[in-house]
Amino acid sequence: MRNEVIVIDLADPICTKTIRSRQNDKNGLKLTVHLKENGKIVVLNGYAVKYEAINQRGRFIRDDAKIVDAGKGIFEYTLSSEAVSIPAEWLAYFVIEKSNTERTSTPDIRIVLRRDVKEGNIKIENYISEFDKLKKQIDALQQAVDKMDVVKRSGGMMTGYLTMRPTLGSNIGVGFNSEDKVLDIGLVGVSDGQLYLKDWKNNKVLFEKSPTGVFHVFADNLLKKAGDIINGLLECKSDNAIVLGSRSYKTVFHKGAQGELIFAPSTKEQGDTWDWSKGVTFRTDGTIKQATDTGWVQMSINTVNASNVEGRQVTRAKRNGDQVSVIGSLKNIKEGEVVFNIPTALRPAQQITDVVIIAGPPYSICEFNIETGGNVRIYNITTDKIIHFSINYLV
Repeated sequence: MRNEVIVIDLADPICTKTIRSRQNDKNGLKLTVHLKENGKIVVLNGYAVKYEAINQRGRFIRDDAKIVDAGKGIFEYTLSSEAVSIPAEWLAYFVIEKSNTERTSTPDIRIVLRRDVKEGNIKIENYISEFDKLKKQIDALQQAVDKMDVVKRSGGMMTGYLTMRPTLGSNIGVGFNSEDKVLDIGLVGVSDGQLYLKDWKNNKVLFEKSPTGVFHVFADNLLKKAGDIINGLLECKSDNAIVLGSRSYKTVFHKGAQGELIFAPSTKEQGDTWDWSKGVTFRTDGTIKQATDTGWVQMSINTVNASNVEGRQVTRAKRNGDQVSVIGSLKNIKEGEVVFNIPTALRPAQQITDVVIIAGPPYSICEFNIETGGNVRIYNITTDKIIHFSINYLV
């Protein structure tokens, strides 16, 4: 028995080894394989090795290989009677498996099985004459086919264009139909330039290219670009689901966090980036929020010139749309000095002056000023007085 020793490296995608044997050489060829990866021995402890091969006719073989030395990565396989039963070229490989969790295959090995002269051959005395007759017949048929230059009805290949030209006022087409007419569809070309695909069984045009080049799809489950109606829910998986505007600036409908809906303009004409600083948000609690809106922002009091009042809410401000509210309580106020500064987004376009009642008794009034730069100054007050204020203005 012949023994072929092979070194297979899993890191090499190509194995150039070709093994030749003869049909029906039962137990006549053994393959001894040294398995490596990047030149290092592959340890086979806990693995099973299988031999798998397929030939040009689609015949498939899967058989057990025997591990000879697991620590050195050596296994062997003796070609079974099934593996040598058909003369052909086989593409074979080995599979290394561990239960159902791991599988690795080696590069292909080419195994050529030459014919056994006893299998299906004519007698030797008739061989030459019969072969010559067959060859002459084949050559004659080939010459006839070459002269005809046709594609076979049963299937073939052609190069170049296949042109079908209808006469004026007529149609041409290609049909696809079964004998029972369950399938009966045709692609039809008309001499006026129209092209359409029709289901003859159901008498329905599936799509059409008009003589002027307009393309129509007659589908039962597609929306028309020019407008249509759907029944049921339309769900968009993208957060930037809908964009409006074919001219000038666009507007995006964007799904925000927790189901919020945000409307925002594009940063430039016909742009696809969005100016979120100008966005409007419809919140899940039913309220509307502009991008410039804030929650309550605590003011940083200049403690040299004033201080918050114990037991009262600290001084704070809030913007909602174009409306700004400033509320709080102050004491130890130095007249005309900066007591705190309003943040930029909440500052008025012009100086705001309001009258605030000084806590009593006796009660009196003072002048509360918010400058365009955000500085807050209070006039007509002494340091021993306390004020409670709620100022509202537009920006």
